[in-house]
Parts: sequence; structure tokens; C-alpha cells
Amino acid sequence: MNEIRETARAYHANLSQDEKTEATKIFKSMDSDGDGKINLTEFRAWVTKEETGRHDYESLFKMLDKDEDGNLEFEDVLALFYLHNTRRFLFCEGCKAFIKGVYFTCVECFNDVACDSYILCCSCYRNSFFLHHDDHKTFADNYHLLSIWKMVKGISKWGIS
Repeated sequence: MNEIRETARAYHANLSQDEKTEATKIFKSMDSDGDGKINLTEFRAWVTKEETGRHDYESLFKMLDKDEDGNLEFEDVLALFYLHNTRRFLFCEGCKAFIKGVYFTCVECFNDVACDSYILCCSCYRNSFFLHHDDHKTFADNYHLLSIWKMVKGISKWGIS
């Protein structure tokens, strides 16, 4: 989670002033009692509005809570803002846990714009702990998928070929 937190700080530092203001507005909108911190109840209310599906939001809350005091401060919410805005708010289709790092995705689903991506944590993929389309057999980790996409698009270190 520290790597995500560090990435979120870098992301935030390079946002426009309007985008930084948006991050502050989101924090304030989550803080329904106005005490300057987000408790689990406030967090659940926000994710229920923003996201759908059955996921383990409580474990995500605990991961975001850097000082483990049961509340999210602004810096904790910056990590959430980064995850949400960059579509990195990912949960495993197998175990429903938040995915912090490398994950596997179904290449067929990824390439189908009418379909949501099918994402698995390393453990669920390794142990085949998932139910998915029988004809979808090709999975790639997120870094491999980027390199495949780059090759398909004809992008090299010298520009587009």
C-alpha cells in the first residue's frame, strides 16, 4: 500500500489546481459529520454511491488507514482519489479483495469494449479460484498486457511505427 500511497502523492502534486480542489471536495463530501476525518460508516456510504458490486471495502478501508486509528485523513483519501480517478480501484473477481499490485486479466474480455474486464489477484489465478467463460483461456498480468498493447499499436521507444 505504501507504493500506491507514494504514487498518489506524485499524482496529486502534478494535478491542476482545479483537480486538487476536486480532491478536497471529494474528501469533504465523504466527511458527512464534518470532523475532518472519514470513518468506516462514511466510507461505506461513499463507495456505495460510487461503485457497484460485492467487494471487500472494509479491508480496503483498513489498508488506506495508514495510522490505523479507524479513520481516514486527507492523505489517506488522496490514495483513494488516485485509485478512483485512474481506474485503479480494482477488486479480484475470485476472492473480491482489493488488488494492490500485479493482477491478471482476461485478454478476451479486455479486448471486448462491450464487456467489463475480468481481473484476478495472483493467488486466485494461480489456484484457479474463479468461474469465467469456458472459451476465455488467455490471461495476462497487467504489465504483460501493456507490452502486448504496445506491440499491437506499433509503439516503439522511437515513437509510433
